[in-house]
Amino acid sequence: MMNSGASLHSVILKAFTISSTLSVLVISSEAADILGQAVCPSFSCGHLQDIHYPFRLRGDPPGCGVQEYELVCVDNHAIIHINRGRYLVTNISYSESIFSVIDVNLYNSSCPIPNRDHPYVFGMKSANMTLFYPYAPTWATFVSCPRIIKDNVFYRPVACRSTNSSFVYVLTSMFSYSVGNVQPSCRYLAMTPLGGVRINAPDSLISYDYEHVVKFMRTGFAVQFPFKFQDSPWAYSWIINTCLNDSMSYFYKQISSTSIGNQSSAIVGIDIHFLKCLNDYSYQTKLFWAAVVIISAINIMKFIIGNDQIA
Repeated sequence: MMNSGASLHSVILKAFTISSTLSVLVISSEAADILGQAVCPSFSCGHLQDIHYPFRLRGDPPGCGVQEYELVCVDNHAIIHINRGRYLVTNISYSESIFSVIDVNLYNSSCPIPNRDHPYVFGMKSANMTLFYPYAPTWATFVSCPRIIKDNVFYRPVACRSTNSSFVYVLTSMFSYSVGNVQPSCRYLAMTPLGGVRINAPDSLISYDYEHVVKFMRTGFAVQFPFKFQDSPWAYSWIINTCLNDSMSYFYKQISSTSIGNQSSAIVGIDIHFLKCLNDYSYQTKLFWAAVVIISAINIMKFIIGNDQIA
């Protein structure tokens, strides 16, 4: 029969071996990434100098940069494809992990509107990364309506795009693209982010005329470098605040009800509601499991304290 001390020693040794192996694999993977970035030469295009990861140039080896961030240099202008739109890259800030772009189609018309294939509102998910997240405070949304919209200051007419039977409007705000902000009789045409870091940005609380919107669009907007969503502190903060606000709205709605069942649900269900929200935004990530542990610990303490008071 095996000695218990020897058995414990064997378990510890196996655990140490496994953890060491995992550490080596992680370190090797990170080293490979660093080496891959080091052997990929930087490049320039017009006024943009020393361009490197996450960008790549067409024709670079497969391991260089992020495939979706491939640039094409045309007449000293760097062009990138976001969704199916073509954008001119005007600035790259490695210290802030953002770059600035302008829709190339905006200069081909005296009455421009954005490409229908707009940038992704919440970025594009690819493997374990989020790509092309617009770092812009305001959006411009263009809609077409069968009748004139009156008594709505947010609907600014686009006369050069309107006809006798179709009236085009532009809305500008932080959530102008939301379905709730579009009149039921109107249909969506296009939308685009406006402004960003180091770019003149419109006030998200002000409704702008079309002429001003065109000026903002031709200034461009900011886009983030690719990032791992679950590892982004900014993403964590946004998710937590969003879910807290959502859970508090749920709580007040339930507790204000005349139904005893709804009032009980407000007290008992707010933790579950909050965790469900976290899981919807960050499915089983470190953020979700950390919240589970914290909420569970708090509930255990509440249970212990409650039993002590009863006793």
